Amino acid sequence: MIAVIADDLTGAAELAGIALDLQLRTEIDTVVDPACKADLLIIATDTRSLPSAEAKKIITKLTQQLLQLKPQLIFKKIDSVLRGNVIDEITSQLQVSGIERALIVPGNPSHGKQVINGVYYYNKQPVHLSSYADDPGFPVRSSDVKQMLRANNTVTLIKHTDAIPEKGIAIGEVAEEADFDHWVKKWDSDTLLAGAAGLFHSLLKYLKPISTGDSVSDKAFNTPRLFVFGSTFKKNGHRIVNGSLHNVPILYIPAEILCDRASAQQILAYCQQVANTLKQRGAGIMAIHPNDAQNPAINPYALTKNMGLMVNRIRQQTPISELLI
Repeated sequence: MIAVIADDLTGAAELAGIALDLQLRTEIDTVVDPACKADLLIIATDTRSLPSAEAKKIITKLTQQLLQLKPQLIFKKIDSVLRGNVIDEITSQLQVSGIERALIVPGNPSHGKQVINGVYYYNKQPVHLSSYADDPGFPVRSSDVKQMLRANNTVTLIKHTDAIPEKGIAIGEVAEEADFDHWVKKWDSDTLLAGAAGLFHSLLKYLKPISTGDSVSDKAFNTPRLFVFGSTFKKNGHRIVNGSLHNVPILYIPAEILCDRASAQQILAYCQQVANTLKQRGAGIMAIHPNDAQNPAINPYALTKNMGLMVNRIRQQTPISELLI
């Protein structure tokens, strides 16, 4: 078994998709099942949005529980742009595991995210000059990797031609996809590996894990199915025709709900609109309108909770066969 501790649900789901594509029997959970028999067990923690002290307690407990399963390794899934409690969570995992060194390889060159000479670039410009500077929960104010991690001199920056230090936390630079392959070849059981989807994909290819379950086959989606676009929905690159994307109606969340100032009646009316669309059309998309994306009144944590409550209310009004987040 390979285990993963992911700092949010969407990151956990992204890694699960990679594993399923490689025919691995995969489970996502929020707690550790001691009877789990999966090839890949991913624990979604939501620690990215928690205070550091609380995040550390959760990581400590989960690491202890996962070690009881005797996994081949415990991979630490982090945000590709280093948002959240990255260093604190990795430090907690090291302390419990008894491992003395960690290698963090952030970024994803296929999506324009690179770390070169200690600077984080997004689409060829320093990341703090990009839209990540406007992130409502974790605004990026610096492109210096050490400053992004709030690590100062507690981490070491290394290139893929360098050896991993014997102790401490190292940050591996990555300019192109092939760099991930170089890093995983340097990995060993005495090294905690942390990164995003690109690094994890290279790791699975390198380890070549064998599925113990039935092969994973493509299956058609059932209806009704609800798509929830939690991030900003941008029209660029999407062919929207008459308010639909690939014939699936787009139902933009009202600004009052986004800003957590909607009345109960407004929330009920929106949920009813979505439920009716699912009944009539078999599918629908909950999304944030691009014009509302930069509204400073949006509280990302309140929005996350409210979207979850709305999905649950919609589910009570009409069955949902497929929920795609």
